[in-house]
Amino acid sequence: MKKKLFLCLFACIMALTFAVPTMAAGADFREPVRVEQDVEPFAEITPFAEVTQIVFRTYHGVLQWRVWSVTWGRWITDWLIF
Repeated sequence: MKKKLFLCLFACIMALTFAVPTMAAGADFREPVRVEQDVEPFAEITPFAEVTQIVFRTYHGVLQWRVWSVTWGRWITDWLIF
């Protein structure tokens, strides 16, 4: 029984080992793939997401916070109690 189990396991391992190279043989790697890109050499970089920063302060013993827009250079919110 152990011998049959061992032979079955060995056959499965051998089948999986030799299956990987035969799957990759169908691809044609002789001709490189060319991808054309429209790239400007000195294009200005613009962020797509707004960059924000949270600022904390203690005002009359109360902790407050406010959101500053680094991208636009202005406050987004009023002072809020933390």
